[in-house]
Amino acid sequence: MFASVEGMDKIDRSEILVVFFIAFLLGVLLADLFFAGNFDKLGFILLLMAIFIKRFLFVDWKIFLIIFCGVFLAFIRLYFANLISEKDVSNFSGKVVLRGCVVDQVDVRTDKVKYTVGAVEVEIGEEKSEVNGRVLISGPRTPVYEYGDCFLVSGKLEKPGIINNFDYGKYLGRYGIYAVIYRAKIEKIAQVEDFFSRGFYWLFHFRSIFEHKISQLYDEPYAGFMAGLILGSRRGISDELTQQFNTTGLSHIVAISGYNITMLITVVSAIFGFLGRKRKIIVAAVIIFIFVILVGASASVVRAAIMGMVGLLALWCGRNYFVSVSLFLAGFLMNLFNPLILLNDVGFQLSFLATCGLVYVSPLIKNFFVKVPQFFGMRESLTMTISAQILALPIILLNFGRLSLIAPLANILVLPFVPTAMFFGFFAVFFSFFWNFLGGFFGFLGYLIMALMVLLVQFFAAVPFASLQVDWFNFWWAGIYYFLVVWWILRKNRK
Repeated sequence: MFASVEGMDKIDRSEILVVFFIAFLLGVLLADLFFAGNFDKLGFILLLMAIFIKRFLFVDWKIFLIIFCGVFLAFIRLYFANLISEKDVSNFSGKVVLRGCVVDQVDVRTDKVKYTVGAVEVEIGEEKSEVNGRVLISGPRTPVYEYGDCFLVSGKLEKPGIINNFDYGKYLGRYGIYAVIYRAKIEKIAQVEDFFSRGFYWLFHFRSIFEHKISQLYDEPYAGFMAGLILGSRRGISDELTQQFNTTGLSHIVAISGYNITMLITVVSAIFGFLGRKRKIIVAAVIIFIFVILVGASASVVRAAIMGMVGLLALWCGRNYFVSVSLFLAGFLMNLFNPLILLNDVGFQLSFLATCGLVYVSPLIKNFFVKVPQFFGMRESLTMTISAQILALPIILLNFGRLSLIAPLANILVLPFVPTAMFFGFFAVFFSFFWNFLGGFFGFLGYLIMALMVLLVQFFAAVPFASLQVDWFNFWWAGIYYFLVVWWILRKNRK
């Protein structure tokens, strides 16, 4: 990452920017530990930072000033991000009648529907109050309302809490949601008609139509599988198949995240290897754009796409200093906008670290796989998969507590089929609007690919010791792991 330096004059401007961006991202973590009173962990991170500064950066007051500015900005930004307005709806609780409008994509489940509602008024008893902020509302399965619908909601307003050791409050906080209403009664009263709202309405409505077409073309579990591949929806995937995906380290292919998009870019680039580098990147960029529009362009998808586009931009330029600046600039801007992304968004954490793995780790380990055949992009897929997982591994262990030993082999054999299955599935739906026979033909080809993928997933999941439960991994082990990996990367890059 950094060139071999003996003084400040040998650190170019791009590396100075990277130092600032990294200081800001680490500063967000430090600020969170400080505000939470975790001073032992705070001291541990500061010690690791001091070691890296002493070993890899020239000790100069300008460097310290840059690091201090990055960390200080992070403290200020996180402080304001944690402030909640006095009029925020989360300051109220109990049985209420709430008025608001749907402001995000509707989440339709088998037994209920979840709406993200922008609250404007809350009524408790005879008292009405103007409010702001978002509320997550769980309503009955039917009828299903859509983006821009405004309604009155009756139910118990409360703050999200801990569910089975999972901090649901932090999870929703990254979306600016600090209040929930379960088992709500909903009465539609109006619909927002402005241009912006209608645009998102049609975007999400098209997704619903697309998903319905998939369910017409395929039976379960393949309808849910194809919806997961194309739309990132897991609602139709059985618990058994979901567990098999987790065991084989393939759950990312049916979840929209930067990790998924990064892997998709890798495999697409391998399949279109006959094209030149820049043409491959253009093809991948077009696929990402179509994908974002197709799945509804939600905030999480846009963040994932940004991470993917950063990786493509880095490959396009092919210059290490620009790679670093682009990657960490993206992380800096996203977290300057919302620092809770870094702290509570596992999808962002995986996507950012996976992209770092592709940029910094893959060049260091590619020689280990020279004997792997290049057929169907197998060598590149294996190199990229392991590179991404080297940096993403601690996040996976901390959040899921399971280490997939079969993941590298499963990824190298299953991932190349992902873009093909998506291709057939997409055109099956597309042609089904005009000609059922052609739609069915592409749908059948997609079914064959999915059947093969499911067969491989089930086979690898059944392998003894395919995955191990890792209950002992914690914050301290993650810190030591990243300390050693980053030390190794920096040393290799200095040679």
